[in-house]
Amino acid sequence: MKWSKLFLPVIVMSMIAGMSSCGKDDGSSSVPQRPSGGNQADSIAIAGIQWQEREIQTGIISKTAQVPLLFDYPQTISMLEIDLNKANVSFLVSYEAGSLKKTTSDRALAANALAAVNGTYFNTSTGISRHFLKCNGTVMAATQTNEFSTRATGAFCATGDVVEIKKWSSTEEAAQGGNYQQVVVSGPLMLDDGRDVAMWSNTFTTDTHPRTCVATTDDNKVLLIVFDGRLDGAKGVNLYDLRTFARQMGATDALNLDGGGSSTLYIQGYGVINYPCDNGIYDHEGERAVPSVLLVKKN
Repeated sequence: MKWSKLFLPVIVMSMIAGMSSCGKDDGSSSVPQRPSGGNQADSIAIAGIQWQEREIQTGIISKTAQVPLLFDYPQTISMLEIDLNKANVSFLVSYEAGSLKKTTSDRALAANALAAVNGTYFNTSTGISRHFLKCNGTVMAATQTNEFSTRATGAFCATGDVVEIKKWSSTEEAAQGGNYQQVVVSGPLMLDDGRDVAMWSNTFTTDTHPRTCVATTDDNKVLLIVFDGRLDGAKGVNLYDLRTFARQMGATDALNLDGGGSSTLYIQGYGVINYPCDNGIYDHEGERAVPSVLLVKKN
């Protein structure tokens, strides 16, 4: 669904590298699989979250929380809420093919970005993106064929502050994202116009990991969401849990990005606000180097 600050909807709001594990790119998990999608207790826990909030600038709020029990585990959640009716920002995709020397925060600092999250999946040996990327109107990477039926089922598309999260396929890729200047393909796509999207039937989807998500709402907001994981006090979620959470935050469209050790949310002036797991320590220092990021820049 497409939005910009000039379009105010009147609808009522409804809501790793290669899922890289810390050190491996095999989709395995040390946390047992759990039933998916949440329950009434989880919905109550989400509604009762005591957020620590910071106003980053007009229309942009950072929210963080530690929840003792959500989706069967303790969770640490970081979220950036961007109200496009108020915020004066643009979205950009940054990609450096074959580079595994810079982290999400490195790339955000170099671009003087207001905020950033890690981008899509990549080959952890070569640093090459596994999915389509378009940066400033130029196609930078293509989707590997086997990914269309597994993870490459959605795309975050933007030109300035005009944003759309949409379904993706080989047909869409042939059109190269149409007129959008910025495209990051990832997935699975979890929500499309408020409807659940069928996801890859694999432990990648059902196991518990750190996760990163970008979502949009019917009241013209973009949400950048990170669940930390593989740490004491931050176990992570599966994609059904992530979808439940995004919907309860008001999302009608939601796209899973790379997760695992890649999951990072950076905010200018505050640095990395989540707890990346690559160093195995519950601190802000465990970022993984990634070749692509989604940037939020001041206009």
